Amino acid sequence: MRHVSMAAAATFAAFLVCSSAAAAADLEIVAGTPALLTARLRGVEPDRLYRIAYDDGEHRFVWENLSPAQDGMVRLGDDKHLRPEYRLGCESQTGIADPVVFNDLLKAPIAGKRRLRFGVPVSTFGGPGYLVPGLSDLERDDYGNFWLYLDRPPYAILKYNGDWEYQFALLAPGPVLAHDVDAQGNLYLLHPDNWLSKHGPLGNPVQAWDLPFGRDAGEFVSASGMAIDRTSGIIYLADETLGRVQRFTLDLVLRPFLHSPWGWIGRENLAHTRPGAYDRARMYYHLDRPRQLCLDDQGNLLVSCEHYISRFSLATGRQIDFGRNPALGWGGTFSDSPHSRSAALAGHWQHHWLAGVDSSGNVYVADRENEFVVDARLQVFGPDGVLLHCYDIETEVRAASGEPVHITAVRGLARSHDRVWLLDAAGRVYESPPGGGLRGGGRLLLGPGAAGRQFDLTQANPADFTVEAQTARVRHLSRGSVLAYPSGERGTGNCEREGGPVLDPGKTSMWMPARLGEPFRVSLLDADGSEIPASEYDVELEERPGLFGTHYDFFRVTNRSGRAWRDVRFVAESLE
Repeated sequence: MRHVSMAAAATFAAFLVCSSAAAAADLEIVAGTPALLTARLRGVEPDRLYRIAYDDGEHRFVWENLSPAQDGMVRLGDDKHLRPEYRLGCESQTGIADPVVFNDLLKAPIAGKRRLRFGVPVSTFGGPGYLVPGLSDLERDDYGNFWLYLDRPPYAILKYNGDWEYQFALLAPGPVLAHDVDAQGNLYLLHPDNWLSKHGPLGNPVQAWDLPFGRDAGEFVSASGMAIDRTSGIIYLADETLGRVQRFTLDLVLRPFLHSPWGWIGRENLAHTRPGAYDRARMYYHLDRPRQLCLDDQGNLLVSCEHYISRFSLATGRQIDFGRNPALGWGGTFSDSPHSRSAALAGHWQHHWLAGVDSSGNVYVADRENEFVVDARLQVFGPDGVLLHCYDIETEVRAASGEPVHITAVRGLARSHDRVWLLDAAGRVYESPPGGGLRGGGRLLLGPGAAGRQFDLTQANPADFTVEAQTARVRHLSRGSVLAYPSGERGTGNCEREGGPVLDPGKTSMWMPARLGEPFRVSLLDADGSEIPASEYDVELEERPGLFGTHYDFFRVTNRSGRAWRDVRFVAESLE
């Protein structure tokens, strides 16, 4: 398996201005939630700052610069009190003790500073146990574990156990086209450029295959989708250019259906058909840019094409109708133009996402793109192609807690015999209650406002806390290169923004990353080490979610001086 390679162009350093241990104090937990504890410190002195550490042998957290109330009460869980080196680090960190970059810019004008409404702030407790926008392709293995794909840099497969406790993240070298698991809990990843990797239940690499290039049986031009039949040990692989799906053993030995010269369904000469076109007499077995593959519990394979969904029997390879229609979607259950306003009608779509199939054979189709609808929808069709439900953000669906679920922009579905789990674009998982199908009364997992942290603060043992008085406020310093011009290169920087700092076409502004944390002052220095006056640049913030629910604040520094900037460095220092 290849690994991600991140450029690390910045070097970070940290120092404590003044901090030393003094008289110890006892800690009593008064109240708590998984994200926040309210505690009382006994024996504290008024107007002093305190440092609280937690270490149970597995988890280690530190709060600094705490100022207890007169009754000794403090709140543990606010991100600004966590030492940066204990937060989830950015990719360009050089070591575990290196601090991340702070975020609050107090020098030069700032526009649009606010916290995101989704995700969670960077903190030790909200680290790998959270999900963020960009997730898709939810799978559940036969052991009850859940596998999710993070479809944004750094690309990763996240594993949770049946209780939604975070297990690990497997980083991928780039985007993953599809993932699935076999009966033994092994993970298979389909990568661009026609290669497939296999990993053990703990994410360890087992094997990798380069899929042979070509148009003959067993070959591929552009592999695009995958599904594994765990009962028979068969893997199905789609090719969107050749318009076909082939079946193999889990060792990648071709097992074609005898009646098809292509190894299974699909023929190249009828791929890329006219939008909405599906001729019942001519197009049986033929696929148009197949991508997503999905197995149901009735022994069928569903193939998501560019404009419609086809269904085939795994036993015979024969195409199975959706009621009176050969396909679900354009040319089947509806036939008007996908570029007309009819795409907004219930039961229609423009570009779709096959989320999955439940145990009853109901098909869940989400809007991927639709210029005629404001909010993305999730539509549920019966096995006969009849529309059963249409959900959008206005649909009244509530969890057992009474919290609105707002099912929209669904990107994945997992199922058991009596329930479904839906993954939406906001990084939340909704578990429907037992009884089959999607219904209210379930629970929200992960994502904003839901449980699923790696460490639940309510489980913290008071005996594992230590309290020390500080002699002065703890301050940190972070410095690094934000823009450089090596010979022949545009420049690199720390914590790359989708591949590196971005210069606008006029090269008058650049993007620098920052992390939520304490207020700090940033200074920009030129190649000679002289400070660039604040009057020569403006600062704007763009907030984006990062890996595992962390927040990145990318700030645009716009050069207003009219002169070229080269080898710009920054110095960020926390304030008193």
